[in-house]
Amino acid sequence: MGFFMWWSLSAVLSALVIVIDMRRLGASRVGLGTSSWVAASVALGPLAVLAYLFKRPAARRQLVEAVWRLIGGDSHPVSMRRARLDALHRSGIVGSSIYKACLNQLKHGSNINSNPGDTK
Repeated sequence: MGFFMWWSLSAVLSALVIVIDMRRLGASRVGLGTSSWVAASVALGPLAVLAYLFKRPAARRQLVEAVWRLIGGDSHPVSMRRARLDALHRSGIVGSSIYKACLNQLKHGSNINSNPGDTK
């Protein structure tokens, strides 16, 4: 009985953590969709979190790259890119975690789309 209670609690907690993090990222899929992660959490318990954490960095990178493509590159002024980023965040397209990462890059003048070998 004790093992079943522990497994059930860990499965529910794992699913909750994964779903909350996906919402924070603003992602509908991180390898799997939300309902698939919930099913994986029921089946695998805390091991599902390890699988999620393995997939998360690539998904986060892809989201940041997509936001940079949407707001424009270095050919657009920072004020315009900031306004576009704010609009995407307000509309719910960009999650708070990705918004903060892109905003930080805008403030420091770095752009994920710029090539290190480019000379300006």
